[in-house]
Amino acid sequence: MSASTATVLHDLTAVEQCAALRDRSVSAVELTEHYLDRIDRLGERLGAFVVTTPDLALREAAEADRRFARGDDAHRPLQGLPIAFKDLQPIAGVPVTNGSAVLPAVTAEHDAEAVGLIRAAGAVTLGTTHAPELGIPCYTDTTVVGRPAVTPYDLGRSASGSSGGAAAAVAAGLIPVGHGSDGAGSIRTPAAVCGLVGVKPSRGVVSAAPASSFFGFSTDGPLARNVEDAALLLDAMAVRTPRGLHELAAPASFVAASRRRATRRLRVAVWTDSGFGAVHPENTAAVDRIALMLEGLGHEVVEVANPAPWDTDLVQAFFDYIGGVVSGLLAGLPPAHAQALEEDTRWMKQRGDRLGAADFVKSTTALAAFADRFLAKLAPYDLAVSPVSAGFAVPLGSFHRGQSGDAPYRMLEWSAYTPAQNLSGLPAISIPSHVTADGLPLGVQLTGATIGSDPMLLSVAAQLEEQIGWAQRHPPMWGE
Repeated sequence: MSASTATVLHDLTAVEQCAALRDRSVSAVELTEHYLDRIDRLGERLGAFVVTTPDLALREAAEADRRFARGDDAHRPLQGLPIAFKDLQPIAGVPVTNGSAVLPAVTAEHDAEAVGLIRAAGAVTLGTTHAPELGIPCYTDTTVVGRPAVTPYDLGRSASGSSGGAAAAVAAGLIPVGHGSDGAGSIRTPAAVCGLVGVKPSRGVVSAAPASSFFGFSTDGPLARNVEDAALLLDAMAVRTPRGLHELAAPASFVAASRRRATRRLRVAVWTDSGFGAVHPENTAAVDRIALMLEGLGHEVVEVANPAPWDTDLVQAFFDYIGGVVSGLLAGLPPAHAQALEEDTRWMKQRGDRLGAADFVKSTTALAAFADRFLAKLAPYDLAVSPVSAGFAVPLGSFHRGQSGDAPYRMLEWSAYTPAQNLSGLPAISIPSHVTADGLPLGVQLTGATIGSDPMLLSVAAQLEEQIGWAQRHPPMWGE
């Protein structure tokens, strides 16, 4: 392949790249070298990566090419496709820091289940993407990397979190698709501010083993430039034979689901009020725009009140739960090390350290009741539409401008639309709506009203994608 052709390899979708690898119009080594070059030139500006693994990647790519030459690719749908993994999950042979300069980096002997499935599908390992310490905040900035992950649409604004590095990398064309995880919006808010599709699948569609995330409500999922690419990666990491707690057997093909179109009229609930604070008019307009499109596609759209709004007691329960889990994870950490934790990790640990066992149990009960209310209110519908966040990408440092300890509340106010799907287990997807006059992308959240409704969700999202054409939008650095 000529150099001039190689410079536009990242213009191809992930599905197209896999096809080009299979028909051998591009080699896995060429494709891997293309992405390694882009990471080397652009990655630092974005704060997207923790480590890169060029030697490992090129070895895996060369092996992929040998497999293609032998015709040994039938059961490896991602063979030769480069990817990077979020710096929160065990990756065999690759150091993982969990976003912390205080805790020791771990080079695991075995992959986390979802990571292992992606690698077994033939993906080439480029390294790890930037994530905040223990995945806690909805921004990505650590002393491990030394610079924040930013949206490539504005390098002075956050790529959100905790999958901020992955979102920045996919949006800028440094990787074709991204591995993320989502415990309260950590795939969906980065996708929204980086102009991507981000999928939080139903609880159990992707295995939580070895349950390394601090959230019991967290799940791995894909970030991509379009719905079909997201479905491709979700197919690779999904559970086929349930073994663990809450695991669900995934459908035969999420890619096939993304290509189907609804054959019946869906009932769609729509709201914009977070029940927490003000929402920016641009975010409201984005939801209204998607609702009108769904109506135009023949679906019934019903405006409803927020089915599970936040109140003071719920906010306290939410932070008590996270604080209790963080306190347990970091039990026994020497005081000097605890003081060196990132600010928001330290805040959560201190909150958890003050909790008694009864307080922690009370918090889990309150969150379960919240989830029950959300499920009950959505039961009459097939689908829900809401903002992903209360605003667009925030300027760097915005959450910490104010009194000490206020940042977690400001973050929750901004991201109040996303935790309900984690608590309830429902699937949700962030899809791009439009770009503001200032060039900032905005996302809208679609939520499936029942656990396991992921195929329908992908189908509807793909239908909206056909109308909006967001996969053709790129940030300024795309052509560099």
